[in-house]
Amino acid sequence: MKNGIGTMETSPLLTGRELRLAAVPPEGEDRPGERRVGDGLAVANVKVLIVEDEFFIALDNQEQVENLGHTVVGIAISADQAVSMAEREKPDVVLMDIRLDGEADGIDAAAEIRDRLDIASIFVTANTDPATLQRARQTRPFGILHKPLERARLRDMLARVSGRSGT
Repeated sequence: MKNGIGTMETSPLLTGRELRLAAVPPEGEDRPGERRVGDGLAVANVKVLIVEDEFFIALDNQEQVENLGHTVVGIAISADQAVSMAEREKPDVVLMDIRLDGEADGIDAAAEIRDRLDIASIFVTANTDPATLQRARQTRPFGILHKPLERARLRDMLARVSGRSGT
């Protein structure tokens, strides 16, 4: 997969129903944790956990995050996997779909990750009903983005995460 930085090799690793894509970082990083993207600007590397139960949307989200010079530490497809992977991978932020298969949804997962690990989520949703958005806001997310993801909004949100976390 080409990502604008170099060739990105991915290797699917399946553990039960968990899908993880291990990325090989591009060559030529100037400093640890910093990469040059598109127009040559250096950005701090943000570690992102993607939680999305639709395979092709998850892959598209991964490609967008990596094209912006950040690292995807894993992809979870359920709330339980999201919490487990967040504990193990310690991402800077979770890119969290609100609607997930199973009893718990993305809002439940985000609340647990925030409470247990103090890691904020960026919700990604096609749902714009006020009750759902109000429930999502109660988890103190880093932000809410609407599907489909817009590159500029995702870039700005991850830049804010980078500035906040000092990565």
